[in-house]
Amino acid sequence: MTIWWLAWRSAAARRRLFAWNVSVPVALLAPVAFSAAAAPHRVAVFGVFFVFFATFGSAIPTVRDAGDGWLDTVFQTGVSRSSWLAQTALAATALDLVQLLPVTGLLLASAPDASPVSDLILAGAMTVAFLFANFLGVLLAALVRSLAEAALASAAVSLLLLHFAGFFRTPVTAWTRVAASLDPYTPLRVALARVHAAGAGGPPTLLPTLVALGTVLAIALTARLWTRRFEWPAMR
Repeated sequence: MTIWWLAWRSAAARRRLFAWNVSVPVALLAPVAFSAAAAPHRVAVFGVFFVFFATFGSAIPTVRDAGDGWLDTVFQTGVSRSSWLAQTALAATALDLVQLLPVTGLLLASAPDASPVSDLILAGAMTVAFLFANFLGVLLAALVRSLAEAALASAAVSLLLLHFAGFFRTPVTAWTRVAASLDPYTPLRVALARVHAAGAGGPPTLLPTLVALGTVLAIALTARLWTRRFEWPAMR
């Protein structure tokens, strides 16, 4: 668990960055949570921010660490690439949950009619979404060559998945419903909608959660192949 603890110790040492990661979401999303905006609009804003927060926070540091040779040094110590990926993504997921806890609390406070069951479903959906986003972010980092490309790829892929999950438009046709039923971010949309009592998206389903976890497993099992892209100076 060396990589796991290194990630936590690094986050604890960067107190200013940690404070920014906590305060900025609160500053940006608190007005949205307590606004008079329609529930679907608030769901979309929170969903986009959460997914971007995790994906960008995974992809960009990975590109940076690969570019300066740090990841190559880690791999040369004998750490399994799959183990490195799993520990890194799990630590990032836990950190995302901690850093977004205050703004999530404000979200729940803005919806006093939400039930404890809805709150628990949201916690589970956020965990799955962050886990998937962090694994996805590392994979995207292996496909680009710069921080700018990492940001662009993260935004493009995230927006596409958010769209198919129904964050911007409720799936109404047969194929859009099938796409939403397989999209890893659909549980997050449904959970946010339940909290806001928007009634959109219907009851939570298990299938997209299984797709998300299956994709995460596939990314982890193939890590020894595509993480070769991080060997220095391959990223230059």
